Amino acid sequence: MAPRQAHCKKSLFTLAATGMLALGLLAACGERGERPEGAGEAGTAPTGGTRERKRQVGFLMTLDNPYWQNMRLGAAEEGEKLGVEVTILNAREDPARQIEQIGEMIAKKVDIVCLVPMKEEPLVRGVQMLNKANIPVIIVNREVGQGCDYVAYTGTDSYSGALVSANILAEAMGGEGEIVEFHQHLGTGPEIARSKALNETLEKYPGIKRVARIPHEGERDIVKTEMQTLLQKYPNLRGVYAHGDSFAIAAAQVCQNAGRSDVKAVGMGGSEEMIQAIKDGLCTGSSYQQPEEEGRSAIRLAVKHLNGETLQERYPISCPPITKDNAQEFKGQF
Repeated sequence: MAPRQAHCKKSLFTLAATGMLALGLLAACGERGERPEGAGEAGTAPTGGTRERKRQVGFLMTLDNPYWQNMRLGAAEEGEKLGVEVTILNAREDPARQIEQIGEMIAKKVDIVCLVPMKEEPLVRGVQMLNKANIPVIIVNREVGQGCDYVAYTGTDSYSGALVSANILAEAMGGEGEIVEFHQHLGTGPEIARSKALNETLEKYPGIKRVARIPHEGERDIVKTEMQTLLQKYPNLRGVYAHGDSFAIAAAQVCQNAGRSDVKAVGMGGSEEMIQAIKDGLCTGSSYQQPEEEGRSAIRLAVKHLNGETLQERYPISCPPITKDNAQEFKGQF
């Protein structure tokens, strides 16, 4: 019994001594205003023995398509590489929701915002809110209207890329025939730019007539249903100009099933699926956009600005043509 009691007393003494030592260390840390190693707020990084808040980048976009998912991936990876914390929010093509998210970024006091505007004019007010809060803005992929300030724009040139696709279609048709256009959400930057590119291309090819403009609403099934009707309504249809690769593929599949391999279909984006469709002869061509690079470019520019570097007004990302002749040279990003 005696040895057991002695052991208990020794253990209690050891615990008490250890506790006093720990309290002393914590008190010493508190007096010097330091944190024990490993402690800290979320989103901080060690610098010279102390921990500082990482610079915060808000990335406001939509995620309603694989294209945007790859942009998100590029932004997140570049942020990790450059040591900034990137908060990505999905506005789901809703300008009102995106303006609310801008308010969230202002409340969070982020250092800079990378913004894919859901629509040109409605987002002027959102950028003005950021201007008033002295939060700099990088515009990505889509344009914003006049009356607000931003540091720089980066992204694939939707207009130039659309010109590439429109010219591929016109040349493949020999400058003659009827076409249909499947377009994006009305009023978005890409919808405006891509329709403008087609209009200007058709001015050079008076033998090509657009017989219908159909909103695809981001749904391949809508394209398939509409395409079946269009083939019956316009038996002389010879071309499809689609705002997006997946919608050109959907239209081409309907044409193939109907035995209408004479109908040429072009998209925009350069997805893995589209590149294979071009190789297989299902689709005629596309313009190669680079969503992952758009995300990376936006974060790089944001960090450069925060580091005090002077930026140019625009940083366009090229959209080369993809046809059966060169499809093997491309690798889809999404």
